[in-house]
Amino acid sequence: MEYKRCVAAIAAAAVSAGMLTSCGGESEQVSYGDELVKEAVKLYEEKDYNAALSVLQQAEHTELKNTDSVVMYYYLGESYFKTGDYEKSIEAHSKALESSPDMFKSWVTTGVCYRKLGDRKKALEAYERALEFDPVNGDSVGLYVSLGSVYISSGKPYTAIDYLEDAVSIYPEHAAAHAYLAIAYAMAFEYDRSDEELALAEALGYTQCDEIRARIKEIR
Repeated sequence: MEYKRCVAAIAAAAVSAGMLTSCGGESEQVSYGDELVKEAVKLYEEKDYNAALSVLQQAEHTELKNTDSVVMYYYLGESYFKTGDYEKSIEAHSKALESSPDMFKSWVTTGVCYRKLGDRKKALEAYERALEFDPVNGDSVGLYVSLGSVYISSGKPYTAIDYLEDAVSIYPEHAAAHAYLAIAYAMAFEYDRSDEELALAEALGYTQCDEIRARIKEIR
């Protein structure tokens, strides 16, 4: 799933909306906590996730005067995710979602965390919630592909096909979507369409076509 564009978009939105610090705010209006969040966001964008996490853990226990707590909890959740603490990531994103239930990216990360923790049901619930808020743009394509993958592993190819066809309708050049469609079509006994999708995935540069081909051979 592609995270980079989502994170950049949220960071840009946070700054433009004055969520990190107010536009033109005076220095005395900015608390130590505000400065910590600002520093953590910079560290996160530099991919120093451990350092960002450490700073955000401090910020969580300080006063925020001019920063929306949603931003802090969002980046806290993402930092926990990047450092492999999926339970803590869910906890932080849940706090962000309490104030902003339409946070697409928080729902996505929550779903990924549940999936990594082996709770497929809660993962699907989180993915479905995400799609309520952001169903048809480029950032949602990876989510459709993830849903398709989960339903393939659950033995539900027709549901997988629905999601994966949505993915390729939004982003026809998404190689992984075509690769998973090849598997789903094979599971649904649509072998000609499976071959077509695998050929598309290969043409688009998908690097694991041999594995997909072997899996389809097993299905047949």
